[in-house]
Amino acid sequence: MNTANTLIREEQLRHPSLYSTSLANTVSTVLEPISKGPLFQTADNTDPMDVCRLLPALAELPEAMLKKLDLATIFQLNAALAKDKKSAAKLSVNARLNLNAKKLIESPTTIAAGVDNRRDLLHPARFLGGATCSASEMWLSARRILGDKGVPALGSYDLDSLGCGGCVTPKGWEALHNPSSQELKLKMFYMPNVANTGLSAKKVALADGDEALSIGDSLREIADMEGYRAALNTAREALHSVMPWNRSISAIVGFMTNSNYLSEDLKSNNRRVAILSEFTDYVFGRNALNWENGHPFLSADDLAHVWMQWKGKRSALFTKYSEKPWQRTNSKKSDICRRFNVGHCPKQADKECKSHFGLTLRHVCNKFLGGGKMCEKDHPRSDHK
Repeated sequence: MNTANTLIREEQLRHPSLYSTSLANTVSTVLEPISKGPLFQTADNTDPMDVCRLLPALAELPEAMLKKLDLATIFQLNAALAKDKKSAAKLSVNARLNLNAKKLIESPTTIAAGVDNRRDLLHPARFLGGATCSASEMWLSARRILGDKGVPALGSYDLDSLGCGGCVTPKGWEALHNPSSQELKLKMFYMPNVANTGLSAKKVALADGDEALSIGDSLREIADMEGYRAALNTAREALHSVMPWNRSISAIVGFMTNSNYLSEDLKSNNRRVAILSEFTDYVFGRNALNWENGHPFLSADDLAHVWMQWKGKRSALFTKYSEKPWQRTNSKKSDICRRFNVGHCPKQADKECKSHFGLTLRHVCNKFLGGGKMCEKDHPRSDHK
């Protein structure tokens, strides 16, 4: 080994410019003789492999190939590889990125078939670098491979490490696995709904101003902007866990971020959160239909046009006052929670709650005392004395 070190030092002194930092062009060029005569005299007991182990530029070459080379060729090879690496290091970042892309096109990755149970047996293909085609192209490729139903639903994904743990309802997990599901709603990713004991139940109630019965789910509506942002972020991360290639919710997040959550269009609108939630659910439904029909999901640019169309068809949501005329003339009566007074409000123990349209409702008694006045004390009407 001492002899090998001596030989290397002699070669470095002989060709100092070739022994700085390094990379390779082609081995075929490297192996062409640099000079007709020997570079140095070799000792009889020098093992060429001892020399190879001390030359970093040769570390990635097969040992079987190196064993067939004499010391002169080994030094020529190392010098050429070192020179090429030094040239490559001078490339700009963009040039290196383009070079890497060209190499991948010329030499695609080959991965053998294997097994995968989405838990402890993970196929190596899961750890390839991300695709550089458009997100819509990925979506359409998945549609051709998976068909219109998606994948078997699971609910054991790790969102704790992402800060979203405990924020997805079972119905939310189920709907995410089927891109054509019309059941997907943003409130399925709203934390208060995870703790709702009536989560999977249906509620039956007398419709306002009508004698008909209305049937709906028991999920609470999102109450504020913090809740909306958190729910949308959770939905995006949950979908990425289920289908890493599906960027449809990421497009919604991008649109909302770029428009500052539609702050200009919804400026001073006290129903902003309810409108954002309803529009998001509408986009979920549109994307589900696009999946079923084999069309791309709505991109962030598409959503700017979709929003203007949707807004134009729902002008009643953008009036300054509440929808019902009696609410405009008797605001004191309209901001008292009627469900609180009959003991059916989901936030019965709180001082106030939010209506479906984002209005703040007071938890006070709505018992009429005469003269157009109400009790308005901190108890439901059933407790009025």
